[in-house]
Amino acid sequence: MKATFPRPLAAALAAASLLSAGCGRAAHASPAEDEGVVLVRLAPVAPGPVERPIRAGGVVAAKNEWDLAFKVGGVLSAVRVDEGAPVRAGQVVAELDTTELLAGVSQAREGLAKARRDAERATLLAAAEVAPRVAAEDARTGVALAEAALAAAEFNLRHARLVAPDDGWVDRRMAEPGEVVAPGRPVLHLSGKRRGFVVRVAVAERDVLELVRGAPATVTLDARPGVALPGRVTEIGHAASRGTGTWQLEIAVDPGRAGVPLLAGLTAKVQIPRSVPAAGAVPLAAVVAGDGATGAVFAVEDGRARRVPVSIAFLDGDRAVLAAGVEHLEAVVTDGASRLSNGARVRVAP
Repeated sequence: MKATFPRPLAAALAAASLLSAGCGRAAHASPAEDEGVVLVRLAPVAPGPVERPIRAGGVVAAKNEWDLAFKVGGVLSAVRVDEGAPVRAGQVVAELDTTELLAGVSQAREGLAKARRDAERATLLAAAEVAPRVAAEDARTGVALAEAALAAAEFNLRHARLVAPDDGWVDRRMAEPGEVVAPGRPVLHLSGKRRGFVVRVAVAERDVLELVRGAPATVTLDARPGVALPGRVTEIGHAASRGTGTWQLEIAVDPGRAGVPLLAGLTAKVQIPRSVPAAGAVPLAAVVAGDGATGAVFAVEDGRARRVPVSIAFLDGDRAVLAAGVEHLEAVVTDGASRLSNGARVRVAP
């Protein structure tokens, strides 16, 4: 059962409790205050170099991708695969109606036959000095032109079919039978298996100069955040993207070792290990009078604070990485640093 007290007694107990607490604090603080001693805590200086991995987000894609299109235009007679369907290298995936192309080949053959007859006739007349020799030479040139026209017509006929360049799958189907397709208009988008998967990411200029091909990387899929996939940097862009000013990287991924299936379009995060030169790293609370590039920390020597100017390289979470100033320090003041001045007396708390 909860005890109850009269209201004046309860107020007195509360006041006594507050007074006791205040006296307790005063008893602990007054000696330090009276003597001008500041109570501080220290934290060790982590020596350089400092790990600062490059982190970026990107998308999984097949290394090899193709937009398959016909060299010549025409009526699309057949599309033999659907989106998502697997394909084999050399498999016919789409065809044009070849009526017009066959007519072009026939026309070129007849033209070549006529050019050869004309050349024979002109050669005989030139030999009999009935016709000038230049006419025979022109006739031979006509034969060469007709042969070239036939070769072009046959080439166009051979390319009236689209074949898969590699084992893979169909990502998109962009035309249907009966449509008239223009030369170069994509009909199918295919991805290949032979060269595996990559993650394409963009990095800033401060990071791209420190990267090399073959550098190890770790890839984490957003769909499988607990699984780290090994990878390596395989391509580094040599020009910045005009829109963003970033550089494109490709990270080859080896999904077999983790047993995770990869699909084009999955989002992923990439981390590339990197060590950067630095004098050391300290907790952010240890830096005073910081203006972004410079600041100061306090070291303790013989019971007194010594102010040490430092150069700030960058901030990394809850710590500051320093370019210079702490090379010969083992520890710096964290708690109490903002109340210190150079030469102040301090007492280090456990």
